[in-house]
Amino acid sequence: MFLLNFLIISGILLISVIYSYLEHNSFNQLLWIDTLFNFSLILTVIGSIMLVIQGGFFSAIIKSFKMFFQKTNRVERVIEEIEGKKENLSPYKLTFKLTFPFLFSGILLLLFSILFSWNFY
Repeated sequence: MFLLNFLIISGILLISVIYSYLEHNSFNQLLWIDTLFNFSLILTVIGSIMLVIQGGFFSAIIKSFKMFFQKTNRVERVIEEIEGKKENLSPYKLTFKLTFPFLFSGILLLLFSILFSWNFY
């Protein structure tokens, strides 16, 4: 887990340096800090979205849509009554391996860029 966090952090640092240099054709520390903040914010948002999906926040909505479409489709309902089938409407669970490394790395880089920019601005 430590190695994965280290790879994500070093990758984001490298990408932010390269992007900052390519965008402005010169290396400026303030522009790099701004770019690092943006990339770490994107990483934190992606990790947060993965955490919300993994927590099952949308399971009730998906279940409701499935039940609604089953109830409104008459042909399917008649076939189920004839065959005696009942479809299992239990929600499925998604798990992501990168949820907590993305969150940890994003928050750590976010705090680093805020503290680092505090010294310059």
